[in-house]
Formats: sequence, structure tokens, C-alpha cells
Amino acid sequence: MTRGLSFAAMALVLAILGCGESQEADTRGALSTRLTEAQQPHVIFLLVDMLRADWTTPYGDDRGTTPELERWAQRGVLFEEVRSQSSWTKVSMASTMTSRFPAAHGIREATDGLAPGAETLADAFKSAGYSTYGVQTNGWLHPSFGFDQGFDRYSFPIGGKQAHLPRPSLWAHADRVMDEATRIVSAHDPAEPMFLYLHFMDVHEFAAPQEFQTFGQGQEAAYLSAIRWVDDSIARVLELLDDHGIAENAVIVFASDHGEAFGENGLYGHAKNVLSSTTTVPLVFRFPFEVEATRVPSQVRNIDIAPTLLELAGIPVPEAFEGASLVPLMEGATEPDRETRASLRARLFKDATFQELASDGRWVYVRDFEDDGTPRRDRLFDREVDPGEYIDVSASEPDEAERMREILEAGLSRKPSKDVRETNVRIDPGIADRLRAMGYLQ
Repeated sequence: MTRGLSFAAMALVLAILGCGESQEADTRGALSTRLTEAQQPHVIFLLVDMLRADWTTPYGDDRGTTPELERWAQRGVLFEEVRSQSSWTKVSMASTMTSRFPAAHGIREATDGLAPGAETLADAFKSAGYSTYGVQTNGWLHPSFGFDQGFDRYSFPIGGKQAHLPRPSLWAHADRVMDEATRIVSAHDPAEPMFLYLHFMDVHEFAAPQEFQTFGQGQEAAYLSAIRWVDDSIARVLELLDDHGIAENAVIVFASDHGEAFGENGLYGHAKNVLSSTTTVPLVFRFPFEVEATRVPSQVRNIDIAPTLLELAGIPVPEAFEGASLVPLMEGATEPDRETRASLRARLFKDATFQELASDGRWVYVRDFEDDGTPRRDRLFDREVDPGEYIDVSASEPDEAERMREILEAGLSRKPSKDVRETNVRIDPGIADRLRAMGYLQ
């Protein structure tokens, strides 16, 4: 089966789900023909840094933060329960790009990076004949840390004074990302398959033009304004792709690396624990054709994104990937919540806790560590009655506590592959200065 037929087969099932009997035959034929002729879809990966799911419109926020994402969800597939593998970008994105849990890739320190032997999502696309492009704006993912691996072009525009923003920025924001994306897309032959990854930092910096600052005053209002600004930016991405003949044959995924706490569990910010407020993220897939709006309730993980995109493109999934494709769930299959883990083992802030988490969907098991790695305390949370993970029920639920402890320790027993992690990476001085300005590396 060709890659185009594989993609068309998936599209056919989705089309059937979204069509009444009277339209089924015509829609089925049109989609099958269109996607078979296309051969390979373009794949566009949009990642918004530090975006918690529950502050976006399709995940229940009623403040009008993401009307464009809501439109995507109304004609695509949304996953309702998605966990990232850390609340710190470097660890989370290492998991997303290598489809490995933190214990398997081993990246945990400020001076860790991806080694040349790491097998990434971009590597897989490049090996399959795709042109691979990235526009990166987070200092922890600078090329010096190896996150440019597999990309034909990995742009890293630097911040400063930017049009439409009221103050200078540490990192490049949406307008600069769009400038880079426009250069890439304009120069690319739409007949050739493309993997394009755009990473937006606006929400992380609580930054937005004045016209989007309509949510009041304070940090929460600034966060909401930044979300609204980035939502407008993804609409511009779609317009750019449409103008250059890319959107008509593109799978687009919208995701985030971690969330942000606003007082939950007594904390503000991220990279301080790995509980829900900082590791529950959005995940929406948009196709070049409309499907019936599909919401998948099963818990999934960011490590599942890479194998999903590869399957949609008809590309074999590397054996080293620990995630599993989400395509069966998109096609209507039912399955239990997927077990997940999350890790934070670097003290980037004084009030951070070294922490490991395991979850089977309902139950969440958390272990806190001392700085020397000695376990300090274990807790069990029942998200069915305590979604904010406040009440330790390990004493009243000993059987579940033991079962979840075994899941956590089985994950921690994994040894990182030697070819994935690079240690003692020299941080680019200019990037280090910006990271310090954000409160890191103190």
C-alpha cells in the first residue's frame, strides 16, 4: 500500500463517521480520489509553549480565548485528556520529539541535550523524503542542545523590540515566527512533502498586542491575552498554508509542551512539580477535509504525537519510540486510558520539587525526592473525585497505591539509552543570559 492510500484509508473511515447515509457514497469517493492522488500529506506541527488545556475554548473556557482552535476542533479530532511528560520544556520536548519517556531519554539537567544518535520525529520524516523545517523560539531548545537534529532548516530568531508588542521580548514572538514561516513556505514546492514545526513563545511571556488585551489586569489576564493572540496567529498560519497550496493536503496538529499553575497546589508557574495544572495540555488534529467533530475521552500522552504523525504520513514508526499511534482512536476504536509518566529532576526554581508521576487516567501516583535523589514521600490521588490532585488517599486505598507504585517504579527502572542524551553541553552565552532573565540558571 502506498503512503497516499494509507492516508486515504484513514480519511475514509473518518469521512464515514462524519457523513449521513445519503451523502456517504459521494463523499467517500471524493475523499478517496483526492487523497490517493496526493500521495503524501504535508505535516504541520504547531506547538504553543506553556498552554494549559482548560484555558482554551474547546476545553471548556468560556472567555473567548481561542475561537480559531474551537473551529479546528469542530471539524477535526480533539483529545480531552492529554498529559505531557514534564512541566519543563527541555524534558517535555525531548519526550515529544523522541517519543520516549524521560527515564528512557535521560535528559534532566540544564546542561543536557539530545545526542547525535537520538532518533527524532524530524529524522523519521527526513529519511522518508520529506523536507523538514523548524522555527524555534525557546532557549531550552536552541540548536546547541541538539534539538535541530533531523531538520534541513532550523531557524532560531532572537527577540528584542517587535512590532505590535508594547515591550521588548526575550524570545521571538508570533510575528517573527510568521515571518520565518512565510519565507519557508514561499520557497517550498507544494508538490513535495513538507514537515513544518512552529514553536510559539507568546503565552510563555504573557505577551500580546494591545488590541488583544481585553481580559482585564494582572497575570491571569495577561496570560489569557497571550492565548488569544496566539490563537489569531494559528489562523494566520492556516491562511499562509492555504495561499501557497499547502493546506489542501496538510495534516495539522496543535499541541503544547506543558501548562502553568495559578495557585494550584500552592504554586505559581511551571517546572516546579508535575501535577495536573502543569502537565495537562491540549491536542487537536485538523485534516485537509472536514470530519464530524470527534472528542476522544481516553487519556493519551505527548509521546503519542510522533507515531501518530508518522502513521498518517504512511511512514514506519521507529522501534525505539515508546508512544503509540492515536489513529485507532481517531477511527472510533475504544481503549482504556493510556498509562503515562512525568518527571522533573532539575531545580530550576527555589520552590521546585524533584518529582516523578505515574497515571493510569483515574489514579495518579506521585513521588517527591530530596535533592540527593532519596525518596521523600509518596502520594496517591483519585482524579475521579479530586481532579486537582490535593488529597492523598494512599492510606485509604492501599491496593491502588501498591498497584500504582509498581507502575511508577517499573518506569523508573528504565535505563536511558546512551545514544540519546548528551551531557555537559555548553550553553550559548546569549541564550544563557536570556534564560537567567526568565529566572532560570540562578
